[in-house]
Amino acid sequence: GRNLTRTLTAVLAAMIALATGSAALADRITIQVGYSPGGSYDLMARLVADHLGKHLDGTPEILVENVPGAGSLKLARMFSEQGATDGSQLASVSSALALAPVFEPETMEFDPGKVRYIAAMANESSYCITTKASGIETFDQFLASDAKVGSTGKSSSTYTYPAAIKAAFEASFEVVTGFEGGEEIELAMERGDIQARCGISETSLAQGDLMERVNVIAELSIEHRTTIESAAFVLDRLEDPARRAALELVFSSGTVHHPLIVPGGTPDEVVEMLRSAVTAVVTDPAFVADAEARGVEVSYTPGAEVEAKIAAFAATDATIQDMARAFVQ
Repeated sequence: GRNLTRTLTAVLAAMIALATGSAALADRITIQVGYSPGGSYDLMARLVADHLGKHLDGTPEILVENVPGAGSLKLARMFSEQGATDGSQLASVSSALALAPVFEPETMEFDPGKVRYIAAMANESSYCITTKASGIETFDQFLASDAKVGSTGKSSSTYTYPAAIKAAFEASFEVVTGFEGGEEIELAMERGDIQARCGISETSLAQGDLMERVNVIAELSIEHRTTIESAAFVLDRLEDPARRAALELVFSSGTVHHPLIVPGGTPDEVVEMLRSAVTAVVTDPAFVADAEARGVEVSYTPGAEVEAKIAAFAATDATIQDMARAFVQ
């Protein structure tokens, strides 16, 4: 079949690379993004694409393709089952999918253990924001409100974060799914269809004049690091240690944000080739300057460390995992 042919081709290419000491990748590589254009995943992928080729032998052309759907689960499933294993395809999918073994151990629609992580391009806080028109200016007001919170799908942190907050604090706001990406959520907020968004990154907050048009009410992270005074550090608002630990586990996906993956059948030689190239990218002065110019926050974690973190998530105390799972249902 096609997948077997691809695998054999990739293995042969890797064997040639090992024998000759040179990289053997396609002359065109596609980074597929599980969200619509304009959001932080798209911005990060396009930033990487503009610099990756020159750090790979043969200087391949790097393209970006948007494949939105179900909070990137559509792409993640398709990619892990049918993605090319010769290094010609990478994917950027929701960081929350790294917690699939915790959130849905019986029915995992995507198994992070069956793909290889090339890198995570961000390790940052996320935020909850509300519209000025909503009148919701603080986290406490948000918890007491019947606001509608926009989300791309249940596999995305735009769902897992607010759903877990709602459960942990026994709040009454509503999480509305089905948006293709952050741009669509922002448009719905401007129209007044929804009043809030949780799980928005620093990169997205920095785009345009968004910070002037919304209230930033909460920081969602495992450690307090924001300089935004209006943003309550959510974990510190929970007195119950078990609830805090469960919410911290949900938020931990932010430590492997903007991941780049390849299918599990990709030969080790190809994986290491791509990992080395991305490492070279993030230390390239031209890339650093470009990221700053675009307002894209980059905090790189090597692929091997990402995989170790994901294994640690799945090894968390079972009671805490059970509570975290209940939080995001």
